[in-house]
Amino acid sequence: MKKTNRQLVVGSLQPFFFCVGMYLVVLIFSVFVCTSIYRAFNGNKSIVAMQKNNQPQQDLKQVTTASTAAMVTAIK
Repeated sequence: MKKTNRQLVVGSLQPFFFCVGMYLVVLIFSVFVCTSIYRAFNGNKSIVAMQKNNQPQQDLKQVTTASTAAMVTAIK
């Protein structure tokens, strides 16, 4: 059975399609990983804001220092 010209063209582009597909998959996963890392480092701002709203007598500097100390001890 003889292959048509169209089948030969699609077959010769298979490595290109594979590389493009793998690039897109890796790009999507890298976006998720980078977003997770970014949120891990910058996720405590809402907690500081909630603490400030719940305790209006405290200074923001004191709340930030306390949350930073808690984060450092949590990492260790």
